[in-house]
Amino acid sequence: MLGILAFASQIASAQCISGDCVNGRGTFVYPSGAKYIGDFKNGEIHGVGVCYYTDGSKYSGEWKNRYPDGKGTKTYSDGTKRTGGWLKGKPVDENGNLLEEYIAGKEEEQEDDGTNIQSGCLSGDCKNGGGIFAYPDGSKYEGNFINSKFDGNGTFYFANGDRYVGNFKENYPHGSGTRYHANGTVESGDWREGEFIGSSLIESGQIGCIQGDCDNGNGSYIFKEGSAKYVGDFQNGQPDGFGICSYANGDRYRGEWAEGAFMGKGTLYLHDGTEVAGYWRAGEFVGTDAPLDYQPVFTEPAPEPPAIEETKVWAVVAGVASYDHMPVLRYTDDDAYRFYAFLKSLEGGALPDDQVRILIDEEATRDHLLSTLKEVFDKAGPNDLVMFYFSGHGLNGSFLPFDFDGYNNKINHEEIAALFNQCKAKYKLCLADACHSGSIFAMRSGETEPVLERYYSTLSKSVSGTALIMSSKADETSLESAGLRQGVFSHFLIRGLKGEADKNQDKIVSVQEIYEYIYDNVRAYTGNRQSPVIKGSYNPDMPVAVRR
Repeated sequence: MLGILAFASQIASAQCISGDCVNGRGTFVYPSGAKYIGDFKNGEIHGVGVCYYTDGSKYSGEWKNRYPDGKGTKTYSDGTKRTGGWLKGKPVDENGNLLEEYIAGKEEEQEDDGTNIQSGCLSGDCKNGGGIFAYPDGSKYEGNFINSKFDGNGTFYFANGDRYVGNFKENYPHGSGTRYHANGTVESGDWREGEFIGSSLIESGQIGCIQGDCDNGNGSYIFKEGSAKYVGDFQNGQPDGFGICSYANGDRYRGEWAEGAFMGKGTLYLHDGTEVAGYWRAGEFVGTDAPLDYQPVFTEPAPEPPAIEETKVWAVVAGVASYDHMPVLRYTDDDAYRFYAFLKSLEGGALPDDQVRILIDEEATRDHLLSTLKEVFDKAGPNDLVMFYFSGHGLNGSFLPFDFDGYNNKINHEEIAALFNQCKAKYKLCLADACHSGSIFAMRSGETEPVLERYYSTLSKSVSGTALIMSSKADETSLESAGLRQGVFSHFLIRGLKGEADKNQDKIVSVQEIYEYIYDNVRAYTGNRQSPVIKGSYNPDMPVAVRR
């Protein structure tokens, strides 16, 4: 899934105030107010120069593609200095290895939140023409623009080292293109609104049933536009029985089907080499063990679940996808709507309107989100559960609301922590599905576990009794599934809260049960590529849902 939001003006107050900031020497002011004086190449800071940061520190030396890179001297705000090698803004030894202990000391206080990186329209016409546009996460786009959006031929350079070359339409890869992954894999073929479609599987111009009996028997069928080819059993005109489906993007499923969907035992072979083997129901993966919960149509009424004595649930759900000054995200708003719908359903407690609020896109501004959290949390009593779900972008130590402008309006974790601390509720749960590296196309990459600890140190340590569940480790990609039409984390979160996470069958889903359920299923579904994380000082038996 790929999605981008371009904007024409430079982020916040970033601007060239003198000289030649395209190909020459000039003076450039960052969104934070930091000032760089030195060389530029193709609109990027590149060459030799000096940057004066707002905290009183200074870097003087070599630069490459907007970052201190090469030999240089960093003078810190306390007057101490380090002279040596640098790689993309980080200190390295003579062999190019990051100096982790140095980063954990001096550099921890200087964490880059995207405001001290040159960003915006670096050169050319980023409205209607050819230009170069850079994002604060280190990624950039070079190519054609129409109405301030990526449209036509272009190249997008990911912050994690990936690169997409090809056609764009209204901010999305659309048409013919190739994505070169940093790990050496390549996806080349057709793209549609950011989705990799692959190469058409149409044979001799035919689509539909090309061989055998595709009504009630065994046959071969090519789906519309050549997106997939199925060979196997059919009933009532749909894949039903045993069959193999090959997709244009290189994925393949081999196993049992029912009513046109994966159903029963089967294996999904993803084009990146990952295999997801186990059991499926209505196209969804349900685990590696055969399900034991099949029920006949008529059953005895289930016993009433034990109640959590005098406990109410209070929740604020926020989802931001269409940022003005950050890359657009594809499913974050949908994930928030689904989570809200669950809380309003009978399974989720049928919360009344005064106990749950949802803020999507333009409603999720900084002031509105903080005031809504305070308003809802203030209503909670000493035996209640308060819950905050956020899906969107984030930078170091903060969540990014809709009105983040590249520098202003961040919501710092300290502010969220303060609201949790002020709340009287006994149980507190924060669910964060935020892209903290700011990476484009909803990618999270290039971070390490110590950095993750620093991101969440306030939320996970200063708020007593609060459990914080994050969608993935910091060095992993938090995946979204085109098949599920939502994030994998949010998909299993909702299923677990509905009751599938109730491992001991006591009708109550504890925070430890929901975490273990999410962890096991997300790792299984993604072939161990994504590992959710839980932090905080909390009671593992803290109830978060009741089976009804």
